[in-house]
Amino acid sequence: CISQFCIGGLLSIVTTGYYSSATLVRTSNPDRVISFLETAVGTGYILGPVIGSWLYDELGYAYVYRVVSVVMALLGLVTFRVISPLFATTKKVEYGEECQSDDDIECAIGTDGSILADDLESRLENKGRSVNQCNERQPLLPMTTDVTLTPPTTFQPTIMHLLKHPRILVSALCISWINVSWTFVEPILASRLDVFFHLGKKEIGVIFSLSNVVYIPTAFLLQFAFFGSNMRRRRFIILFSIAFTPLAVLLIGSNSIQCLITGMLLLGLLPTPVWIMLLPSMQEDSLDIYPHHRRVVNDLTAGIYNSFMIFGQVIGYVIGPALNASVGFGNTTWIVGGLILIQAISYYSFVLSNASDGRLKSVRKV
Repeated sequence: CISQFCIGGLLSIVTTGYYSSATLVRTSNPDRVISFLETAVGTGYILGPVIGSWLYDELGYAYVYRVVSVVMALLGLVTFRVISPLFATTKKVEYGEECQSDDDIECAIGTDGSILADDLESRLENKGRSVNQCNERQPLLPMTTDVTLTPPTTFQPTIMHLLKHPRILVSALCISWINVSWTFVEPILASRLDVFFHLGKKEIGVIFSLSNVVYIPTAFLLQFAFFGSNMRRRRFIILFSIAFTPLAVLLIGSNSIQCLITGMLLLGLLPTPVWIMLLPSMQEDSLDIYPHHRRVVNDLTAGIYNSFMIFGQVIGYVIGPALNASVGFGNTTWIVGGLILIQAISYYSFVLSNASDGRLKSVRKV
């Protein structure tokens, strides 16, 4: 139990860290980076049981954890060596001028005096651009369009500061209920397939893998879809994804094996835009509220996103068996689908209707 608790805590740090780092490395198109991450996550869900079973058969139970621990340690060292230099900055002032900004902003002033959005991606792509940069040694962070250069302040937003805003809280709840759509069926679907449809273990395993098999290419290919930088268009896609996820859930509860298979396939397809696009959308909403604290807001939003995502997994594992025992499998899917639909209505009411129509702040010039 202690080791499992430690694994859960360490994995939460890892996942929050890579979400935060991903949205900082490529701020002009964070969806593309997250799509790569989610593709890797889906691949891991498929390869994990296969590799674990093979190691267990060949080496025994203890060696499964030993081998995985060594591999994870090596990957951690490689990741640190590759990623950490990307966030290092150097002190450089071209024209003798001095920037005034808070601790979370690194600004760049062009030769015409205009303030330019400056992030890691643009710095790597425009190494020769002559700009005057702030002298703080901190991560390379993009400026928002409505930033005014002010002296440093002692205020730092917290998780509670963000969650008290309906747009952030409702968006976080959306990722929870999207995860519920995946996890509530895991404890109860095998019994359903065995008792009601009389399927064997191999057939049950194939049906369980359908969602991940669809999710991997969908998450990868979604980065090539043209969403542009208009945040309202992106939020419409998120709303569409949430609103139609209940369709997959209801099909899984059908008495037809064909409908159930279709539902599992759609479950790997319909929720995917939420996993790819919701975090950047939450970060943009947070920056509307606290425009001078990009680094803090970026980290806090990634933490909120990851926490509510795991919270949704826990809810799914709890309410799935409880509802199935009380009202049956089919009614359980109707209840879960209805709750997700209510969440879609909430997203429209509190996020889409109240959000600004602006473009991604990280790709605009002030």
